[in-house]
Formats: sequence, structure tokens, C-alpha cells
Amino acid sequence: RAHDLKGLGGTYGFPLVSRLGASMCRLLEDPATRTTAPVFLVDAHIGAIKAAVRDEIRDSDHPVGKALVDELEGRVADYLK
Repeated sequence: RAHDLKGLGGTYGFPLVSRLGASMCRLLEDPATRTTAPVFLVDAHIGAIKAAVRDEIRDSDHPVGKALVDELEGRVADYLK
């Protein structure tokens, strides 16, 4: 589903959802680390996507959108190191 959100977010006017979906894809793409990915981080991505759609935060120009995506991408990068 993360891959679908990555591809379709922009199509529906939510490029932020695409970026969040891409971040979740990076977190889950490697089968070796997929099963050990922190559940809280997966849940945080899902929550951020829900919040973006609910509150119509469409892109990372929005201060909340920027904070969400920057934090989640940073957490994913730290986990994958």
C-alpha cells in the first residue's frame, strides 16, 4: 500500500502523501530489515498520511507537512544506517 500511496499521492493533489509513502517504502523495501522495522515508525507514517489528508496538508511547503516529512525521513535514514 505504501507503494500505491507513493505513486498516487501527487495524482490526487497530495504530493506530501507521495513523499511520505516513499519514505515508508524505503523503510520496508529490504526483506532483510522489513520484519525488524520499528512498528512505531510504520505507525507514524500511517498517522502522518492520515493527518495530511484529513487536514488537507498537500505539500511540504506547509510548516506541519515539512516537519512531518523531515522527521520521518530522518528517522528512516537513521534506522537504515
